[in-house]
Amino acid sequence: MLRRLLPLAGVLLLTACDAGAPVSHPDATMPTPTWAPAPSTAPAGTTTPVPARPLGIAAGSRIAVITDTAALVLPEPGPSPVAGPPRSVVAVGDTFRVVAGASVHTLPGGPTWSLPGEGGAIAVPGDADWTAVALPDRGDVIILSPTGEPLRTIHTGGRPSALAADAKRIAVLDAGESSITTFDAATGARQEALRAGDGAVAVAAVGGGRFAVIDARDGELLVFDAGPLILRQRYPVPGGAWAAAYDTTRGVLWVTLTQRNEVVGYHLGGGTPREVGRHQTVRLPLALAVDPATGALAVAGTDHTGAEGLVQRIAA
Repeated sequence: MLRRLLPLAGVLLLTACDAGAPVSHPDATMPTPTWAPAPSTAPAGTTTPVPARPLGIAAGSRIAVITDTAALVLPEPGPSPVAGPPRSVVAVGDTFRVVAGASVHTLPGGPTWSLPGEGGAIAVPGDADWTAVALPDRGDVIILSPTGEPLRTIHTGGRPSALAADAKRIAVLDAGESSITTFDAATGARQEALRAGDGAVAVAAVGGGRFAVIDARDGELLVFDAGPLILRQRYPVPGGAWAAAYDTTRGVLWVTLTQRNEVVGYHLGGGTPREVGRHQTVRLPLALAVDPATGALAVAGTDHTGAEGLVQRIAA
């Protein structure tokens, strides 16, 4: 019990007195996913092979997946052209926005927007009035209009590795520092910052001004209230927690478990996360998305050998 109480005491102290950058923690190196043996049970739902190991996925009426060399919209045949290696993808209605090199591509067949540097993570709020794109090498997050015009640049003071957004705030995850920092979406003003466990790798907006963070090193789900930034829930998720996606209609956060080849869903409406579903996935489920219209899950991983990519769809 003492191990749990000490980090919470630190969180309360930072919430009360620090609205700037989190304290530097040299020990907070970036974690890597835990491999599992080849699955002994067939994955739930249906699977589709892709030509390389997937790095990211987004879901709507179709599924978009990115690898280290290509972007694909399924079930359309063949890759979509993008300039530079794809870094992230997000669904916007019936289209997808893919960050590749110093550009944001709208797929399939939409406009391309230029960035002032190499892009990283991308986030779009539910109303899709703007797009946030991380520029890790510059330590910035740039906000783009619905037509791709730059609206403002946020200087994060770190290296943004993951983003999440709602109508009012942008949450910036710095995996190297294992920290979460929130910014006002309308002005770009810095709000609060906190340590997010010991190995934060993913962040998702989960409604009500809250953001969920996956701490891969400690195997925990952290839920922060962002008005102001306070850690509200801390829950163990054993099995190699890695990627996360939120079902806005059902209020369920889904988390992949790379060590178990599973995806598990938690309802966050009560005082403690409550498990509401669990499915067998493809091997090493590194990326996850939810179709907001149907609640279907899209999981990106590999085949039983670990060499070829697979995209999995699990009906709600």
